[in-house]
Amino acid sequence: MSPRSTPSPSRRSLLLAAAAVAPLVALGAGSASAAGLGDFRDAAGLRMVDGSPRIHEDIRSVDFRVDTGGMVRTFHPSVRVTVPPSYGEDPERRYPVLLLLHGRGDFYQDWTNLGGVVEQTEKHEVIVVMPDGGAGSFYSNANFPLPGREAAWESFIMTQVLPFVHENFRTDRSRMAIGGLSMGGWGALALGQRYWGHFRSVSSYSGPADCNPATLSGAGVAAAIWACPALDIEKYWATTNTVGATWGPRLYPEIAKGYNPMDNVETYRGKRVFLRTGDGPWSDFFDDLGQQPDLLRAVERKLGEVGADLIENVVHPTLERFSDALDSAGIEHDYALIPGATHEWGLWRENLAEDLPEMMRTLTA
Repeated sequence: MSPRSTPSPSRRSLLLAAAAVAPLVALGAGSASAAGLGDFRDAAGLRMVDGSPRIHEDIRSVDFRVDTGGMVRTFHPSVRVTVPPSYGEDPERRYPVLLLLHGRGDFYQDWTNLGGVVEQTEKHEVIVVMPDGGAGSFYSNANFPLPGREAAWESFIMTQVLPFVHENFRTDRSRMAIGGLSMGGWGALALGQRYWGHFRSVSSYSGPADCNPATLSGAGVAAAIWACPALDIEKYWATTNTVGATWGPRLYPEIAKGYNPMDNVETYRGKRVFLRTGDGPWSDFFDDLGQQPDLLRAVERKLGEVGADLIENVVHPTLERFSDALDSAGIEHDYALIPGATHEWGLWRENLAEDLPEMMRTLTA
């Protein structure tokens, strides 16, 4: 659920660009870098493979490609960890953690390549953890996978990735936040309340907040969660699951209620909750018609935004409904509907930049 803005780079072009701009420097256990990175070891059921860890000193980041021991069988997922500039200065200092989740069809490098994470961590003292989360997992385990195609993405992140990071970096596990965009925004809201003791702050950028099909927007979210496991074919065509692999053949089974933010409003009490979405507008289309002599070009451009606008127009009613429910329960939160914004990286970069200062005040309190 996260189409890029038009024009949009392909996943392959992103990978090629990353390889060209940020050459990988493979360092084994016991090595060290100028950023104070090194001495990495297997932990929490994750085994480093394919030459990882790989340190990118220019962006203060380390990439790990891991064997999950069967937790995720579709492929060897990756995790990027970005540290703040001061990380190498004091070997005793521990840092808060932001678990930052990508959107549908995206991967672990996108928040770096498109979301401004490196620039933002120049200003904020936080370790950012960005794991692969599957193309369409919605950050739940696949409870009905095909044989040999286990895809327990929730357990991979919560029981393997975070403990692995705590083992290998100087984290303060009592000061953690979770955030994400689109599918990752849903993941942040869902995991933020399912693991309520882990996170002080929960942030959703264009992430849906209700999968109950009693409303049209909720039905759209439920249908996406039902259908999206099959969309893993975009990334791992030989090992993808089928529709319904997440929660079964029904759109709203009992298990869904354990994830659905709207069914768990009370669990957000006492947390910082940050919610942002655009309105997926089309009003500027008519302005274009009056200002551009080339009508066809205006129509083609606007048609390229249809997918993003439709998604945002499903998302924002669910977040507004969730915000109203939080208000009714007397639970403090920060919600804004941004006029003129739609489902694309320009919005999400701004959301992260706006979110981080107050998030850091919460994590350092």
